[in-house]
Amino acid sequence: MDKHGPTPSVDFVITFSVAPEGSDKAKATQAIEKEYADLLGVLKDAGLEATGRGGAQGTDTVLIFVRATEARVQAEIHRERMSDWLNGVASTRPSPRTPRDFSAEPIHQSERLRLVYAILTSARTGTNVSITSSASAGSTAGLTPLPSPPSFPHVRAIFPPHDLAFNASWLEKWSSRSHIVSIPPEELTSIKDHFGETVALYFAFLRSYFIALVFPAGIGLLFWIAGLAYSAVYGVAIVAWSTIFIESWRLKERELAVQWGTFGVHKVEVQRPEFKGECAVIDPVTGVEEEFFPWWKTLGRQLATIPVLLVFATVLACIISVIYSIETIVGEVYSGPGKRYLTSHANSLTLKVFALNFFVAFGSLLLTSYVYIPFGGFIVPYILSFIPEHSAKFGSGTSFTINSSKLHTQIVAYTLTNQITGAFVELGVPAITRLLTKKVAEVRHGHDKDAVVDDEDEKAFLERVRNEASLPPYNVFADYAEMTLQFGYLTLFSVIWPIAPVWSFVNNFFELRSDAFKLTSQSQRPIPTREASIGPWLEVLGFITWFGALTNASLVYLYRPHLSHTSVTSSLLSSLSGTNLTAVAGPTNGNGTICPTSNMHVAQNSSTSPVASIQATLFSALLVALATEHGYLVARVCVRFILERLSWRGSDADVRIRGATHELRKAYLDEMGLREGPVKLAERSGKLDEAKVVDDAEERVKADGKFWGRQDGGLSEIRRRTKVD
Repeated sequence: MDKHGPTPSVDFVITFSVAPEGSDKAKATQAIEKEYADLLGVLKDAGLEATGRGGAQGTDTVLIFVRATEARVQAEIHRERMSDWLNGVASTRPSPRTPRDFSAEPIHQSERLRLVYAILTSARTGTNVSITSSASAGSTAGLTPLPSPPSFPHVRAIFPPHDLAFNASWLEKWSSRSHIVSIPPEELTSIKDHFGETVALYFAFLRSYFIALVFPAGIGLLFWIAGLAYSAVYGVAIVAWSTIFIESWRLKERELAVQWGTFGVHKVEVQRPEFKGECAVIDPVTGVEEEFFPWWKTLGRQLATIPVLLVFATVLACIISVIYSIETIVGEVYSGPGKRYLTSHANSLTLKVFALNFFVAFGSLLLTSYVYIPFGGFIVPYILSFIPEHSAKFGSGTSFTINSSKLHTQIVAYTLTNQITGAFVELGVPAITRLLTKKVAEVRHGHDKDAVVDDEDEKAFLERVRNEASLPPYNVFADYAEMTLQFGYLTLFSVIWPIAPVWSFVNNFFELRSDAFKLTSQSQRPIPTREASIGPWLEVLGFITWFGALTNASLVYLYRPHLSHTSVTSSLLSSLSGTNLTAVAGPTNGNGTICPTSNMHVAQNSSTSPVASIQATLFSALLVALATEHGYLVARVCVRFILERLSWRGSDADVRIRGATHELRKAYLDEMGLREGPVKLAERSGKLDEAKVVDDAEERVKADGKFWGRQDGGLSEIRRRTKVD
C-alpha cells in the first residue's frame, strides 16, 4: 500500500505514445485519438478493463492500466490446466475428476500475469477455441510485435507493475542472518509464484552454483597457499567438479520442473505471435488450426547461415588478433606519452568483454597460452620490424623477451578485477544514469504549466509506475551469460591461479542478492514465462567442461615445472607422515612467471632449433589433451549413470513422471466403469458365454476327448527315468 492510499489492482501497463508525427499536427492528433479509442475497445472486447493516465513529464506518453476480469482469468486457467493434463505435462496436481478440480489450486500472480499477457499479445481472434488447445480461450488484442504493432503503432511497451510488498519481503529475507549461509529451497517456489519459472530457474541455478563453488574454492585456496600452480591434481579435480555439478544440475532442474508443473511444457508451447507460416493446417491431434512452415525450408535457411557465420567468425578472430597484438605491443614495447592510460588492463578487459563478448574473453587467454608465450619472442620482433621506430632495432635480429607473467595477470584481471568493475557497471552505472536523467527532467519540466495533476489518492502509485516505465526490461540472458563466463574462467584457466574460485564464491554470495535488488529496483518486472530447463545454457556449460578437459591438460603439460622443492607444506606433511614428501615446484616468484623447468621454457631455450622444439612441445600437448578428452567422456558417462541411479531413480519426481500416463489411463477406466477383474470383464463383454459354448461343443469333445481324457503320463515318465537299477 502506498502512503497516500491503497494500491489499485493492475495486471499490466501499456505505454502509448501521443507524440504527433508529420507536418499536419491536427490530423496526426486526430489519428492518435482514434487509435487510442480503438485500443480501449479491443481491450474491452477481450474481457479486459482499461483506463488511462498521463505519463511522465517530457515523455509524450499515456499509461493505459489494464486488468483482466475474473471471469476471463478463470476461463484461461481452466483451458491451460486442461491442456496441460491432456498433453501429459507433469504436475503435482492430481488428475481431475470434476471441472472444479481444475481450479482447486490457487492462481499465483505469475500464472495470472502470463495468461493476461497472452490475451494482450496473441494474434487477434474473436472466437472461442477448443479447450484442448494451447491458444487463448477467447478474444485477444494482438498487440505484437512490440514496439509498434501494426494495428496500434503508437503502443511502445507492455509491462506489469512491481509488487512492492513482495519485493521488500524478498530483499529483507535474503539480507537477514538466517539466509547468509544458504537460501532455503522454499524461497525459490515463492519466486516462481511471483515472477514465473524462468526467473526462478535462474535463481535456483545461481543458488546451486554458489553452493557447488565451496569445493573448488576450498581446494583452490589450499593449492594457492602451497604455491602449486599448474597442478595436474588440481586440473583433474576442477574438471571432475564441473562435470559432477553439471550432471547434478541436470537432475535438479528436472526435479524442479516436476515440482513446479512444467516438465514437458514444450508439448503445449504456444507459437510466437510473430511467427508467419506458409499456410494454416489443422493439428490432427488437437483439431486446432496452426500456422505451418515446411521443415525442409527451415533446415535450408539454417544451413544457409553457416557460411555467413563462418565469415563473421573469421572476421571476429582477425579483430581479436589485431586488438591483442596492439595491446601487447603497446603494453610491452611502447614507452611514450600516455602509456599509463593505454595499458589500463582492467578497462581493456572490460571493453573487450562487453564489446566482443564471450569469444573474445576466452580468445585472449587462449592466444596468450598457445601463441604469445610459445612464439611471442619470434612474432613480436617480426611485427615491430614493420614499424619505422623499431625496424632498425628489431630488424637487425635483436631478441625480444616476452612477458611470461602475462597469462597470470590476465586471469587475475578476469576473475577478480573484472568482477568488481562488472558489479559497478551492472548496478552503479544504471542508478547514477537514472538519477541524472531524473534531475535533468526536473530542471527542464519543473515549471511546466501543462504538467499532469494527479488525484491525491493516486499520486504515489502513478509516480511509482511512471518511474517503472522508464526502467529497462529485465534481461535474464545477461545474467546467465555473466555466470557462464565466470564458470568458463574457472573451468578453463583457474589451474593458472588456483585461488580464482575463492573470488568467484565471494562474488556470487553478493550476486544472489544484487541480482534480486536489480530485478526489483532497477528493471521492470519481467513478463512471467514457463520453462522446464535453463535451455541452451546447460549445453554451453557442458561444452565448456569438455573444452576445460583440453585446456587443463595442455596447460599443465606446457607450464607445469618438473623439479621438486621443499616447501613449508611438504615439510609439514613429511613430519606428520614420517616420509620424505616434496611439492612440485611453483613459479620462481609470486608474480606468476613461467617456471624455467617447464616443458615450454625448456623448448624455448633449445640449443638446436627453438621453433621446432616449441612446435613439437605443442603437438605433444595436443596429444595429451586429446587423451584427456577421451577420459573425460568416459568419466561423464559414468557420473551421469551413477547420479541417475542415486538421485533420480525412485525419487518422487521420477515416480510422478512415470505414473502420469498410468494415472491418466486408470482415470479413464474409472470413468467408464471398467476397473473390474478380468473374469468380470470377460463376462460383461459376452465372450465368456461364447467361450463356454465352444468348450461344450460336441464336435470338440469327440475330436479332443481321448487326448485330454487319458491319465497324465508325466509322473510315470519321471519315475521311469529316475529309477535306479
